[in-house]
Amino acid sequence: MPTPVATASTTNGATPMANAESLSSAGPALDPVGVRAEPRRAPARTPRARRSRPNKARAAWIPKQHGAWAMLTVPLLVGAIRSGWSLAHVPLTVCWIVGYLGFAAAGLWLRSGRKEVYLTPVLVYAGVSLVAGLALLALRPELAWWAPVFAPFAAVSLWYSSRRRDRALGNDVVTILAASLMTLVAASAGRLGETGNALGAAVSDAPLVGSTLALALYFVGTSLYVKTLIRERGSRAYRRASIAYHAAATVLWAVVPSLLPAELRPPQLTQGLLVAFFAVTTARAAVLAGRRIRPMKVGLGEIALSVALALILLAW
Repeated sequence: MPTPVATASTTNGATPMANAESLSSAGPALDPVGVRAEPRRAPARTPRARRSRPNKARAAWIPKQHGAWAMLTVPLLVGAIRSGWSLAHVPLTVCWIVGYLGFAAAGLWLRSGRKEVYLTPVLVYAGVSLVAGLALLALRPELAWWAPVFAPFAAVSLWYSSRRRDRALGNDVVTILAASLMTLVAASAGRLGETGNALGAAVSDAPLVGSTLALALYFVGTSLYVKTLIRERGSRAYRRASIAYHAAATVLWAVVPSLLPAELRPPQLTQGLLVAFFAVTTARAAVLAGRRIRPMKVGLGEIALSVALALILLAW
């Protein structure tokens, strides 16, 4: 015999199970012994601002562009080794590396709308690089001639950062050209610059100029290639541009040296190795573009290619 509750529920067109579900959804549920159960509470969440603040502070001190380290160190090492080590390379290295950290922090500070959390690393890095720069000029005053050469590159890159366009290809090209010029700066800080005309001695050295050109070509190509793996992975235009660029760089090293005077040409072995190197980068751009590859693996591959190119250039 149905109970009054069941009869009332069925006459209203609902089953006892549906009625129980509606009761449970209307308020706290009852456990089997009739005691009202405590409602479930979501775990307390840490405010997003508090969670992200340490990450923001760390990003201000240590840039996330890990691939930039090869671009910073390889031109410096190639120029210093080719010219010969000197005491001036110590403050130059400190000024260059710390200056890059300060420059990256300044860009982040501009992109953030000048937030205070990013200003402290800018000031600290600027102070350290200033001290190192003064020590460098005390040893080699003639290196001050490089300051107006680098100033336009720094200004353009900071302009990109102020417009929050630091990932633009144009900004990549500007920073790569500046980094590649460090080959000549490091050479003029070594024995090559002991004559007093540091800038002129570096610019008139054919292997150094050729090494600077090779590094610039490679790193610009790397920027295009990495974009086809991450930010522009689905872009056919970027993929075609990357392949065409690397192919053009290969042809350049295969043809142009033969058009130069004999005293400016690289040795045949060096030229052959450079042609083979850029042919490999062309194949890499054609085969791997558009694939999902972890950034760590991409970075390791670029480090290996950077080391290979440095060894080729040091044999010039």
